[in-house]
Amino acid sequence: MPSKPRLAIVVSHPIQHFVHLYRAIAAGGEAQLKVFFCSKIGLQAYHDTEMNTVIRWAGDMTAGYDHEFLPGADKVTRVSFSRVNNSGVGARLSEYNPDAVMLYGYAQITQLKALFWCRLRRVPVLMTGDGDFVKQRSTLRAMVRARVLKTLLAQVSAFLTVGDQNEAMLASLGVPRARMFRTPFPIDEESYLDHRARRAQVRAAVRTKYAIAEDAFVLLYVGKISERKRPRDLVAAWQRMSLAAGAPLGITLLYCGDGPDRPALEKAIKDAGAPAVIAGFVNVDELPAFYCAADVLVHPSEHDPHPLVCSEAACIGLPMVLSDRVGAVGPTDIAREGANALVYPFGDVEALAAAVRKLAGDAALYQKMAASSLTIYGACGLAASVAGLLKATRSALPAE
Repeated sequence: MPSKPRLAIVVSHPIQHFVHLYRAIAAGGEAQLKVFFCSKIGLQAYHDTEMNTVIRWAGDMTAGYDHEFLPGADKVTRVSFSRVNNSGVGARLSEYNPDAVMLYGYAQITQLKALFWCRLRRVPVLMTGDGDFVKQRSTLRAMVRARVLKTLLAQVSAFLTVGDQNEAMLASLGVPRARMFRTPFPIDEESYLDHRARRAQVRAAVRTKYAIAEDAFVLLYVGKISERKRPRDLVAAWQRMSLAAGAPLGITLLYCGDGPDRPALEKAIKDAGAPAVIAGFVNVDELPAFYCAADVLVHPSEHDPHPLVCSEAACIGLPMVLSDRVGAVGPTDIAREGANALVYPFGDVEALAAAVRKLAGDAALYQKMAASSLTIYGACGLAASVAGLLKATRSALPAE
C-alpha cells in the first residue's frame, strides 16, 4: 500500500457542503487528491424552480484542492441519470492513474462509467450515498431493483456510510459490515464553530432584525417550502398548543427557505394568527446565524434521507424535533432519539405539538438535550469525515 495514496473523486458538480471534505483531505496531506467534476452546475447563479428563487452560492467552491472539469461539463445543465454522461471520464482517470476512486452513488451514467473503468483495471472503488430504509417498499419493482443493486454493489471495495439507517439499507443488500466506514457528510464547520462562539451576540442581532422577542422560544425550519417537507405542520402544531394553553405561548416560528408551498404557508400562518417569520432563501454563509437565533430545529418532512440541517443544528447546540421519516435518526447518528432528538410519527401534528411542549416546558430537559447535540456533533464532525474516508481508502488498497 502506498504511503500517500492517489485518490480520485468523481462527483456531479461542486456541492457547497462536500467541498469542505475535499479541502480537509488536501490540507491533511495523507492522500493525494484530485476531484473530477461532471458539470459546472452551482458555480454560476441559477433559478431553482422548487425554491422559486435565483440562487448564487457564496464563496469559491473550487479553491483549496486539486480538481478538473470532465469533458462535456459545460453541456450538463441538470443532474439526472442520463444527463450526467461525460464520455471522457475514463481517459481522465487513466491520465491521473489513481490508487482508488470515490464515487457518489450509481445514479448517473458517468458514475457507472467510472465504476466500469475501475473494475477493468482492478482499481478499488469507494462509494458514498445517503439511501435509507424509511420508504422501502416490497413491490416487484423494488425486489428487481434490489437484485440489480446487490450485483452492482458487490463491485465496490468500501462504502462511506453516513448513518445507521444508511448502513441498515446497505446490509439488506448484502454489503458486509466490514466494508462500511462511517464518513458523515460534512458541513462548513469552521463557520458554524465561529458563530457558535459568538452565539449570544448573533442571536440578539437576528432576533432584533426580524422583530423576534428576546425571550421567545423559536422553532426553526430550514429547507424548501414544499408540500413534501410539511412546513405547515409547524403552524398546525402551534394552533394545537395555543388552543390547549388558552393564552399566548411565547413560541415563534422561523422559516429559512422558499418554494411552491409558500403562499399556502403564508395563508395558514395568517389564518392561525401564529407569530412567524419567513426569511426566504438564506445563503449558506448566512445560515449559521439563524441556527444561533433559534431554540429547536423542527424537521417534519415526509421523507429526507440524511438532511444536513441536523448536523448544522447539532453543531450549534440545538435539540431537534424530527418526523420518523428523517433518515438521520439512529443510535450512533447525528440525531439520537431521547438524547438530542424527539421523534414523532410523520404527519401526527398532535405528537409534534407534544414534543415541542415537552422541550419548551422543561428547562432541565432542554439544556440536557442541547448539551447532547454539542457532544454528538463532536463525534460526527469534519474530523470523523476525514478519518472515515482515509480508513476506507487504506482498507481498499492491497497490502504491500
